[in-house]
Amino acid sequence: MGEPPATASARPEAAAGVVSSVTPSAAAPGPTTPGEPEPAATAAIRWVLPIGIVALCVSVVGGYGFHWAWTGVTGRDQLWDLLHVIVLPIVLATLPIWYRTRERWMVEWRIVLGLIGGAFAILVVGGYGLGWDWTGFAGNTLWDWLELLALPLVIASLPLWFTTHTRWEGRWRRFGLALLAGFVLTVVGGYALGWGWTGYEGNTLWDWLRLLLVPFVLPASLAWFAAREEEVRSLRRAAEPAAALPGHRVASGERSLS
Repeated sequence: MGEPPATASARPEAAAGVVSSVTPSAAAPGPTTPGEPEPAATAAIRWVLPIGIVALCVSVVGGYGFHWAWTGVTGRDQLWDLLHVIVLPIVLATLPIWYRTRERWMVEWRIVLGLIGGAFAILVVGGYGLGWDWTGFAGNTLWDWLELLALPLVIASLPLWFTTHTRWEGRWRRFGLALLAGFVLTVVGGYALGWGWTGYEGNTLWDWLRLLLVPFVLPASLAWFAAREEEVRSLRRAAEPAAALPGHRVASGERSLS
């Protein structure tokens, strides 16, 4: 298997591309009525992700168990190496499907997220506490996890923010403040208090820029521009009924005559 990407900063195109595919303006039409044919997009959603998952599982099993050299997966590779390859593509492939089916399959998506979270917690406990060497987690610090998950997590959060930032403004603000406080705490602990598990010591400002520029600055900028565009559209829609009122037209005509 090839070497995993060094940092998330090498993948700006992925962050930019997924934002355009999950903004509210790109939402797909709702479910069809019983008498209408199924849209091609819905049929693709139903089959593409399961087929991709099956193909990935077959490749991994074939590489580990049957030594298929063409897969690039060998017995020396650990789960940590595999995660560097599959996490971001899985997020990019799943987001458009989630966006189009988030209301119809709300319960199913919650079950999937719960299973993923539970499996991740078990793997972390096993890798760090129970000596599961095949996970490859032992020895990796918080810095390594940020390199692996920062960009996928930010990209995965963008569609949720686009669809809920208006009605959940307070929740998003509290979440952001809590995240910022936790980040500052780990920075102080990593550099000043000798918290070795953070892996921060020895990393310079340039290293932080390489780590955070693409995962946070680029998506944040795109989200800000999208929010501004949505605000302008809302103001235009609010102004249209007022412009159509007879009194408004008369006043406009008087102003033009004067």
